This record gives sequence, C-alpha cells and structure tokens, in this order.
Amino acid sequence: MLHSIFRAYREAYGGLPNEIWVLSLALFINRCGAMVMAFLTLYLTNRLGFTMIEAGWILSVFGFGSLAGSYLGGKLTKPLGAVRTQIIGQFLAVPCYMLVPYFSSWTGVAVMVFLFSITSESIRPANHVATAQFTDPEKTPRAFGLQRMAVNLGFAFGPAIGGFLAEIDFYWLFVVNGLTTGMGGLILLWCFGFRKYAKSASSAEKQKQAERTSSHGSPWGDKKYFLFLGILMGVGLVFFQFHATYPKYLQEYYSLSKPMIGILFSINTVIIVVFEMLLVNYLQTKSVLRVIAWGAFFSCFGFFVLPFHQAFWFSVVSMSLITFGEMLCFPFCSTFVANRSTHRDQSAYMRWYAMNYSLAAIIAPAIGTPLYNYHPEAVWYASGIMSLVGLGGFYWLASDRAKSLEIPATPRPISVEANAEVQNQSDFETTSF
Repeated sequence: MLHSIFRAYREAYGGLPNEIWVLSLALFINRCGAMVMAFLTLYLTNRLGFTMIEAGWILSVFGFGSLAGSYLGGKLTKPLGAVRTQIIGQFLAVPCYMLVPYFSSWTGVAVMVFLFSITSESIRPANHVATAQFTDPEKTPRAFGLQRMAVNLGFAFGPAIGGFLAEIDFYWLFVVNGLTTGMGGLILLWCFGFRKYAKSASSAEKQKQAERTSSHGSPWGDKKYFLFLGILMGVGLVFFQFHATYPKYLQEYYSLSKPMIGILFSINTVIIVVFEMLLVNYLQTKSVLRVIAWGAFFSCFGFFVLPFHQAFWFSVVSMSLITFGEMLCFPFCSTFVANRSTHRDQSAYMRWYAMNYSLAAIIAPAIGTPLYNYHPEAVWYASGIMSLVGLGGFYWLASDRAKSLEIPATPRPISVEANAEVQNQSDFETTSF
C-alpha cells in the first residue's frame, strides 16, 4: 500500500526538468508571503474604515493593475526573456508592497495597490511562457501542476501566518509580503543569473521565414480560444470573490476570526499540495476541456452552497468543493493554452490568458460588492448559475459541434521564439540594460 502511494508520487513528480523545479521554488518563496490579498478587504473596512463599495473599487483597481501588468509582462517576455522579466517584476514589487500602510486616503491606497499589482502580476505571463518553454509537450500538465503546487504550498503558509499578523498589526502583512516577493526574485537571480538566451543567426532567419509564411501565429483569428477565455472569464468572476466578498461573508455570517479565515485558506492549499499532482497525473490523458468543465462546475458550486449552513465544518466542506474544482480547472486551463499556442505566438497567447484573469479581477469586486450590499446570498446563488454555464460551455467546446472553430492546419517550422530559452548552456550570453 505504502509502496503504491510512493510510486504514484514518484511518477507524478519525476522526469520534470531542473529549470521547472527552480521556477517552482521561486514561486513557493514568493507565495509564502501571499497574505495581503487574503486580508485586503478586512484591512480596508476594519482598519481604514472604508465601506464595502469603496473596498470593492480598490480591489477593482488591483484588477486594472493586474491587467496592465499582465500585458506589460507578456510584451517584455520576448525582448527580455521569460526569467529576466520575472526577476525585474518581483524586485520592483517589494517597495510597492511596503509603502501601502503609509497611505490612509482612498486615492493614496488605490495608487499603491495599482503599483504593486502591476509589478507583481507582470510575472504571471512570463512564468507561463518559461514553464511551457522548458517542458516537453507530454509533460506540460505536470509542469503546470507543479507550479500551482508551489504557489499553493506557499499560500498555505501565507494566509495562516497573515491571520495572526493581522491580529497584531495589519502593517506586518505588507512588510512580510514585500520581503518574500524579493526573496523569490533572488532565487531566480541566483540560479539563472541576469542573462538572456542567445539565438543563432540561422535560427533567427528560420523564425523570420516562419512568420512570413504563416498567417496563423496570432491568437486573434482563433475563435475557439477566445470562446474559451469568455467562459473562463465567467468562472473567474466567481473565483475572485475569494478576495472580495468571501472573507467578509465568513466574518459576518460564519463569525470566523481572522486566524480562522487564514486557516480555512490554508486548508485549500494543503489539499492542493497533497492531491493535485496525483490528480493531474491521473487525468493528463483525458479530454482537457472536459476536465476543465467539471473543474469549473465544482469550483463555482462550492461558493453556491455557502448560505446553506453557518458552521465552521460546513465552510470546510464548501472550501473542499472549491478546491477540488480548482485542481481540475486551472492546471488544465494552462495546459490547454500551452498546447493551443504550440508553434504559434506563444507569448501572445499567454498574455491574453493572463489578462483574462486580470479582467476578471477587475469586474468581480465591481459586481460582487454591490450585490453583497444588496443581498449577501445573491452572490452565491449567482455562483450556482455560473457552475452550470461553465460545465455546459466547456463541454460544448470539447464536442464535435465546435470543430468548425478549429484553426486550419498550416505547416510551419517549430517556433524559435518558443524554444529560445531551452537551448543548452553554451548558448547563454550575459547581457544587461
């Protein structure tokens, strides 16, 4: 029995490139401080005295910064390189986090939240590109699963520690978040150096020829991809209630303290750390879109059941449903985008993918907080509707009826841009600004 369990974990984690482990370690260190967003609504309402509507608009400002950061990070990935873009973004985020507590006006807080969201979220598309570039296609689901495992393992520590720090003083949330963000950047700098992979002249010429001969490099003509993003947007509007209305609902209706809310977030991440890679490894041969469909259903359904009880054990049940859906949905969403963009403009695909999440982060609090003010349970009933929309929408994309949306096959050489960062170490060249 124990041998079978050990073998399952070895198969799930084995065979991934060393670069993926380094990227995952950096993400883990970074997300160990991911406590600001879990408690930002409580900080704004309890400490600064903002209304829920005002707090919601601050969270929408974060979303706008995230959108700008995702676009900027995607654009910088080509000229700077995927790893270097992450290093710069994390270093710039450090002072932005630490300065937030020195502002108490709505405008001042909004400006600082906008700045730390731009810098911290700029690493998302670069990280997706680096993960896809360093991994063979058949290992892509597990590579993205490991990245999410690292994020969630860090997030298991962040909110749990953050809940206790918030009891002492909200100020320490921002300090610790800034320090761990900087440590994530230092890990990447130490292991990769501030370098960019060089391309040979012949490879560059092949890339130019590929761009001239193919009219299908951009995601703009990919109708199926944008329908995928549209459905995922709806799921994101529910999921981003985690940062908007969810903590306030737990405090007001479940009577949970800040440490208890932090522990509940940690339950989410512990489940992911223990089970996600096993689940991804088991499901990696299944239909990606059908797996995503069930993930969308359960992640939204977990929010839907919140009003039906107010005991702590029931909040754990709700969180478990959300977590199960999250494990099915998000690593396979990244896999779908990575596979869809193979031999195409991968950074553009990843940029739109990251920006889609950012746009959801803008809209979610702008819709959720007024709806919460009107009737708190209405937010969760709307989540139930979205669970059915997500299940049906992704299933339709996986069906034969969606075949008319497929991109016509166009032979083209393997994209040098997509493989530039996986050349062997002799292709390195040290550059600087």
